[in-house]
Amino acid sequence: MEFHRKNWHEKAFDLANRGISLDSLGEHQAAACSWGAAAELAKAHLRDDDIYFWIMSGYGAILIQCQRYQEAIEAAKEALDREAQLKQILSRMTLARALYALGAIDGAKFYFQQIYDMKGDGIFAALPEFEHATLKDLVRFRK
Repeated sequence: MEFHRKNWHEKAFDLANRGISLDSLGEHQAAACSWGAAAELAKAHLRDDDIYFWIMSGYGAILIQCQRYQEAIEAAKEALDREAQLKQILSRMTLARALYALGAIDGAKFYFQQIYDMKGDGIFAALPEFEHATLKDLVRFRK
């Protein structure tokens, strides 16, 4: 089906999937553009659809790759509550990474702790760019 004949959901999904493909090729800026188009479409037409939250979460994640931290925070916050209902962590990971990169360590700790509470030691695999010791300092272990 041609793109202009698809419904809003299909168009947004196609744009997000294109963003995923571009990101897997290391084309982070192009991926962010595709995710951004999906996000704009979702904001305009799909706010009550689950895909809206998935797109905003994914958009926030790719913005981290582009070091667009403030925009990443804004996108991730859109999906935060819905992801909590689904016990997913991508938006929290985005918020933790962005706040940490911006030097807002206390704010980042809040989200690192939530990730740890949800995934336990899986946090070390989920956030491979952080050294094990650094993550230990960012979360309070309750073992």
